[in-house]
Amino acid sequence: MDKPKIHVEMSAVQRIDLAHDALAGRVAVVTGAGRGIGRETACTLARLGARVAIAERSDMGAETEQRIRAAGGEAIYVNTDVSDAESVTNLARVVTQVLGPVDILINNAIICPAVSVVDMDVSLWDRVIAVNLRGAFLMCKAFLPGMLARHGGVVVNMVSTDAMPCLAAYIASKQGLAGFSQSLAAEVGPQGVRVIAFGPGMVDTPGIRGVAQGLASHLGMSADQFLGMSLHPAYEGLMPAEHAAAATAYLIVRLADEYHGEVVDAYTVLERAGLIRSAPPLETTAVRAADTTSPVDLPPAQRQEMRAEMRAEMQVEMLAHVVEAGKQLQAVVEQIAAEFDRLPVFVRPLARSGFKSKAGQSIQEWGRTAAMLTDQLNHIAAPDGTALPTLRADFPRLQALSEKLVDYLEGVPAETARFTKDATMLRQVSQLVAERKAVVRAAIQSIQTVLAST
Repeated sequence: MDKPKIHVEMSAVQRIDLAHDALAGRVAVVTGAGRGIGRETACTLARLGARVAIAERSDMGAETEQRIRAAGGEAIYVNTDVSDAESVTNLARVVTQVLGPVDILINNAIICPAVSVVDMDVSLWDRVIAVNLRGAFLMCKAFLPGMLARHGGVVVNMVSTDAMPCLAAYIASKQGLAGFSQSLAAEVGPQGVRVIAFGPGMVDTPGIRGVAQGLASHLGMSADQFLGMSLHPAYEGLMPAEHAAAATAYLIVRLADEYHGEVVDAYTVLERAGLIRSAPPLETTAVRAADTTSPVDLPPAQRQEMRAEMRAEMQVEMLAHVVEAGKQLQAVVEQIAAEFDRLPVFVRPLARSGFKSKAGQSIQEWGRTAAMLTDQLNHIAAPDGTALPTLRADFPRLQALSEKLVDYLEGVPAETARFTKDATMLRQVSQLVAERKAVVRAAIQSIQTVLAST
């Protein structure tokens, strides 16, 4: 007789392209499955047909088991301290006897105290590392031999790489777990086992709500502001835990081979699954092409005529204009750098890293580039006979970098929407971005004009 379908209230997993029996016949172990992401992940895997073992220290693990069974799934709860080797050995024995060989391991159990390094007891530091990092090691040591013997299996280690004040122990354990995952992937990959470090992101869980007040004060914001942060424009605030669970399931079923040995976040996976979408570009390619039309695109005869007019009537005005455009470009770069400095401490490295990856070079390097350009343009207007050939030689690089800077600016409104849904602020950001893009493009166009006319 067929088992009844599992009807758990998880619209997220119903909306992604996974068959209801995608994990039928497979056994999964989820640590820390008494609440939050762990509970939602256990329920999601069960809904997709897996037999699920809930490894949890508290009685909330039994509640997760009951929830799955009530929905028609198969699950067992085993009281487990993942930091204790004997407890993990007992878990492995019970799971194998009751459910069978394990195919999927989700290392999700954590403790996350919000305490400064100065105020943290050594025993608390040791406990965080023991649960978050040692626990994952012990779980892998217990269940990997069976996976390797069968030449298959998936290990998902939940990580977090976003540094925040007063979370030093937690972040250290999670970044250590990311490195552990990548090293383990190299060990077991050739034998068919897949290992992924998975960052759920800012997810609405009892855990994050429990530390929100303490963390928010250290970040210069209120608890409501902290809990209202979003790291993706698809969400007005924190990601629902069931979305993180759906991403975990999709990663296991569809993307385990692709992200083996990698660190991937839930937003990327959910975009791949089609559950959420990135914000569309602010302008179409046609508009951008029209905006960048310059005199060098004109037919030769008209270009020569324009050059003659410039030389005869507008040389002084043109040089003054290009110098001013260069100064405005430098001011934009300086404004961006100052804005980074005003961000909360934990956000600054992410913002600067994102800028560098999209804008072609770091904000510091962009500052030097803009200052050097202003100096060159001043010498050309002086005039200085050596400055123009130098600028001409460097212009292709400058033009390419400026295009990258514009690409970065175009993504700023969507990035801002991850942290606030204030409509007024988002309109202001969009207007500021439009102004800054115009400055960058005007500077390049002015330089093109000068180079074309000399």
